[in-house]
Amino acid sequence: MRHYTTVYPTSESSATLFSESSLPVELSRDDTVRVTDTTAQAAIAMGSLLPPVTAELMAEKPTFAYFPWRKALVKIPGPVSYRRLRLDRNRHKLTAADLQRAGELRIGVVGLSVGHAIALTLTLEGLAGELRLADFDSLELTNMNRVPATLFDLDDNKAIVASRRIAEIDPYLSTEVYTEGIVPENIDRFLDGLDIVIEECDSFDVKVLVRQKCRQRGIPVLMETSDGGTLDVERFDLEPDRPLFHGLAGDLRVEDLVGLDRAAITPLAVKVLEPAKVTASMAASAIELGHSVTAWPQLGGDVLLGGATVAAAVRRLVQGKPLRSGRVRFDRDTWLDDIVDPLATTNADTPAPAIAISEPRLDEMSDGELIAHAAARAPSAGNQQPWQIVVDDSSVTIALDPDRTSTLDVEHRASAVAVGAALYNAELAATTRGVLVSTEITGAGDRVAGRVVFDPTRQASESPEVGGQLAAALARSTRRGPGDGTPLSSDDLARFVDVSTTDRTRLVAIADRAGLDRYASIVSRSDRLRFLTPALHREMFLELTADPSDPVGIDIASLALPPAMAGMLDVLRRPDVMALLDEWDGGEALGRDAAARVESASGVLLLVQQGTRAADYLRAGRTMQQLWIAAEQLGYAVHPMTPTFLYALDDDTARSLSDEHGDELVGLRREMRDAWSLADDEAPTVALRLSRSGMPVEVSRRLSQPPVE
Repeated sequence: MRHYTTVYPTSESSATLFSESSLPVELSRDDTVRVTDTTAQAAIAMGSLLPPVTAELMAEKPTFAYFPWRKALVKIPGPVSYRRLRLDRNRHKLTAADLQRAGELRIGVVGLSVGHAIALTLTLEGLAGELRLADFDSLELTNMNRVPATLFDLDDNKAIVASRRIAEIDPYLSTEVYTEGIVPENIDRFLDGLDIVIEECDSFDVKVLVRQKCRQRGIPVLMETSDGGTLDVERFDLEPDRPLFHGLAGDLRVEDLVGLDRAAITPLAVKVLEPAKVTASMAASAIELGHSVTAWPQLGGDVLLGGATVAAAVRRLVQGKPLRSGRVRFDRDTWLDDIVDPLATTNADTPAPAIAISEPRLDEMSDGELIAHAAARAPSAGNQQPWQIVVDDSSVTIALDPDRTSTLDVEHRASAVAVGAALYNAELAATTRGVLVSTEITGAGDRVAGRVVFDPTRQASESPEVGGQLAAALARSTRRGPGDGTPLSSDDLARFVDVSTTDRTRLVAIADRAGLDRYASIVSRSDRLRFLTPALHREMFLELTADPSDPVGIDIASLALPPAMAGMLDVLRRPDVMALLDEWDGGEALGRDAAARVESASGVLLLVQQGTRAADYLRAGRTMQQLWIAAEQLGYAVHPMTPTFLYALDDDTARSLSDEHGDELVGLRREMRDAWSLADDEAPTVALRLSRSGMPVEVSRRLSQPPVE
């Protein structure tokens, strides 16, 4: 920070900074000076920043900034807190590390018409720690269609006008003005220590001189022409032998221009502009110069766009992103020619409404058809229906299909659970018809299968009770909407325990508020990691469908997303957005919806099994289906909410699910097992969220089943 004890003023182009102890008495007592104190408001704003600032930063001593051209003295926060507060809204466009690097940049701007907008934008975004501004000209009224100045600045040097605007935005930003412009006598001093030069002057010989010197020093040069939004980049820092202006006018040197008159220089300047590529209005204006127009036409919007474009290029340099030599055009008129009506696009892309297909009449089905139909109505992760159903005259086989899988379906364990649920439905159908002979589990690993053997010659003797169970199984649905928080009754809980307790499974009922909050926290953090892991994120969105004719996948409408999240779905599906959130160690909000759903639940039923073979998961899947049906018969909406790591049986497997966040998944897996006391020989089968919900029942679509063989 600069401290002054001399009598004011000290500069007509930048603010003079004083500490509280060094503030001149004469200045503080001058009745003609307007005094403003911003520190109280700033302290309130600092206290609301996220993440919270340190006590040390809150205690930073303020500064007095004196603006002599305004006859104004402003008390502002100290330099570190001022920058932290002023640039807070840059996040997450620029990280703290980006801003630190940007604050060390020294940038020179030559020509302060277009250059004024560029310097202003660099200042607004905090992309420089020092700006050197060079222009010999004074502001005229004809400049004010494009230069962001005021009537009070007329007749002042353009570099001084720009420097004052910068100081009024950030008095800590160091500026140095060259009111004589750039000439051979001062260019070396101007360039000393610069990281970037932005050249926006009108004089062609100065353009050449600046580039020649920058090439010698390895300084990149940026130029924005305002016509058609053309940005020009010359990376002399990476290409020390690159010809000036990309060689469009030959490998120019300033010495080549000595003695040339305007008529000889103009063709060289025109070649640099690439006349075949300039806009039609600019090309026509070149013909009209000196006839119907006195100077090159420029629009304020084009100039301001140029400021944004150059700032974007500087940001890339700050962030270490590639920025190669060359040209790019940001032609707004061309963009507007290609304007698209999002409503028309949405309507065009919206699939035709689904054709209503009536449920087949069960009484018209053969035994095999009914058994296969019932099996196919079972739930599965992502509604992928990971089975192949084969029907013959006396059996229905539900075989695991290893091709319908995902990363989270570790060793096809979730698929085996789905096959088990399908087997239970098949048993119900065979029992309802009175034709069940036996149920078998065959095969192992990804070849595991369930088989129902039936005798179609048996006399049908339908049981009303079993028939009701079958009807419930066929009507079963997943309802994902929030609940009303009504707790599980003790009678209902007893019913669930009774259904789930076998020699191979038991139920962990999470029904107390503390337990639900803990599970909500685990699911929330797990969901966040699923979003932030590229492979898991990609598979998650591949499961979703908005196509009513799609027989697999989860209908987006059935997600019952809150409006804010539904409106962000296209953002949430973008891998580049997830990569940035991961880079920022952000994305806490990604799991918030899952947590809210658990918090609104009546309870979460965690089914736990013994054994980890595929057949064990299949058997547990049969139990899960019984539990699901029992819950719906008691009026609960059921929604599987299984964490990302559920089917990982050890730390190494959990870690392998995410290259970026494996250790976090390991921690969550251990937390869940410890919280609900899972034994070493136990594995979780599924977690079902139960709630009281008014969400309508909608049965998921299914693949058509093959005919009886």
